Amino acid sequence: MEGAIRMLIVHIAMFYTVLGLLLGGGAACLCAGRRESSLRIASRAVAGASICGFILALFSFFSEHNLSIRLPLPLPLGNCVFSLDALSSIFLLPLFLLAAVGALLLPARIRAFEAYGKVEKIHYGKHGFFYCLLVAAMFLAVTASDAVLFLFAWEIMSLGLFFLISLDDKDSHERYASWIFLVTAHLGALPLLLLFAAMFQEAGSSEFAAFAAHAAKDTGWRNAGLLFLLAFVGFGAKSGLVPLHIWMPGAYASAPGHVIVLFSGAMTNLGIYGLMRILSLLGPLDAHWAYGLMGVGALSSILGIFFALLQSDMRRTLAYSSAENMGVICLALGAALLAGLQGASTAVLLLLGGAFLHLWNHSLFKSLLFLGVNVVKENTNVTTLQRLGGLFKRIPVTGGCVAVGCLAIAGVPPCNGFMGELLIYMGLIVGSEALGGSWPSLSFWLAFACLSVVAAFSLFTFTRMFGLGFLGEARSAESRQANEPDRLCGAAMVFLAALCLGMSFAGPFLLYGLAPFLSRFAQRLFPPLAVSPADVVLGGDILSWYAAACAGILLLFGVIFWLKNKRVRRNGETTGQTWDCGYRYPSARMQYTGGSFAHSFAVLLQPLVRARIQTPKLEGLFPSEPRAVMTIPDWFASIWERCLFRPIGLIAEKVKELQHGLVNIYILYIFIALMTALVWALGWS
Repeated sequence: MEGAIRMLIVHIAMFYTVLGLLLGGGAACLCAGRRESSLRIASRAVAGASICGFILALFSFFSEHNLSIRLPLPLPLGNCVFSLDALSSIFLLPLFLLAAVGALLLPARIRAFEAYGKVEKIHYGKHGFFYCLLVAAMFLAVTASDAVLFLFAWEIMSLGLFFLISLDDKDSHERYASWIFLVTAHLGALPLLLLFAAMFQEAGSSEFAAFAAHAAKDTGWRNAGLLFLLAFVGFGAKSGLVPLHIWMPGAYASAPGHVIVLFSGAMTNLGIYGLMRILSLLGPLDAHWAYGLMGVGALSSILGIFFALLQSDMRRTLAYSSAENMGVICLALGAALLAGLQGASTAVLLLLGGAFLHLWNHSLFKSLLFLGVNVVKENTNVTTLQRLGGLFKRIPVTGGCVAVGCLAIAGVPPCNGFMGELLIYMGLIVGSEALGGSWPSLSFWLAFACLSVVAAFSLFTFTRMFGLGFLGEARSAESRQANEPDRLCGAAMVFLAALCLGMSFAGPFLLYGLAPFLSRFAQRLFPPLAVSPADVVLGGDILSWYAAACAGILLLFGVIFWLKNKRVRRNGETTGQTWDCGYRYPSARMQYTGGSFAHSFAVLLQPLVRARIQTPKLEGLFPSEPRAVMTIPDWFASIWERCLFRPIGLIAEKVKELQHGLVNIYILYIFIALMTALVWALGWS
């Protein structure tokens, strides 16, 4: 008993330490102002808080008891209540890991942005403040146990990201990307506000514990389907599920390196966290919810990878790939719900385990890839494939780390990308066999086919990105000037690449560590379902074989590399010209471009991606240098632009006319507002 009390005190102290370091570090950055010391303050504060938070999340995950903290702070209609359980810990682990990496990179990345970018001087204090505030808001959102507190942290997180995304506010494209993100974030919060307002009205309290108690009653929620739809739209917008992904390409392309690591690897996960948290509070589930999750997950994964395949900018390729990976997780979650409703406990644990492992893996390899692409951007000021090439010869460390990330995201052993997907595949097979010849069984096979198509196109997408960007010859002067980043950034990439390789061998241990939580979470979603940690034995065996296969592949590559070096030492190394296709002086123009590499798929996928291909007509014996141009418009973004963003922009332009700069006019506005409120109040009375 004394040991449990002592451990509880330690956990509470660590919770306050994390929160105090983040908030105190942000306040200290504001006090330091424009001085460069504010960057060091933010870096050390976030790094220290991340180390404490990671340890706290790790202890909480393996603990059987939840940490609950109630602060005597006033909130409108709510209470300041925090809770840290295993579900929160799963999302806090990648958050604090990547926050620590981003914090260590923060000072050097800001200086590199000033050196290679267009910004002459950045307000260091404000940037450090918003970085600390962002990490604190994400921590509070995951641990909040009250709806009002959750929405408060959710909005602060969106505002913090808005001020961090665009450092170059003079660039119209970056301003527009930040504006799109802010509008989408606030519109995505509106369904969540309606969701929690409806739940508060029925439960009589805004605390999550009251929601769970109300769901356990015989009556349950009156409009559970509508509540699920509101949660799905609100949290799906934050995760970037198609067609709510419109903020992703611009925001990911604008954010600096230390922000994009946290942005792409941790923030998008919080949409999945919110969806899982609400599902655990809604009580008995419905099969229509499962089919809806599977359908949107399939749509997001397929269209996401199709759009990623045809992009000419590496950052936009990675952005659309995030929509694809979030779709895979959503598809696995929907399949787990459907399997649970049919009583297939083994399939439920395999699918949930695959979803959580893929979430962790995606955080690692996507952060690694964005960091590598950001290094290319800082060195060359170019990220389009048509102007890159030959980077692996000039920046081998960065190129090797990006190669590991591409192998991981394409699901190629011995990296970790295929580990979670393998469990999802097996969960779909086991679920279809358990359900026999029913309609749910057919939906599992359709999901299996969808994931197979996504895996094939993902392999092609990142073969294209790495091959055209890092192999071959340089296509521009900027590409020839690439240099390795500073040692700290290189060490961060090597660290993330090592984790991508190491996770493949840790798969069985991670799954067995997740087993107790998976069984508790599945029983919370499906109370009648008989689930035990022993149901993950099949998954553990599969991952053990996968780890052995990865070890064999690494050993084979090691032997081949050793034999090659031995032969070179014995016979010497000779260099010569590659096959020149009949040309005496081959040049970089003879290489594939991004458009020519993906042209066949653009034609094949024309009904879905609506590619615009302009092929010039050659005339004369010696025609000039014509160029074939292929553009891939995001037609979802075009629809949102016409229906939402353009009207909002027009309204905003009209509202600006109310700002006259005259104090007496503003006093008149206040007087009119007060009189309107008075008349409204008297009318109701």
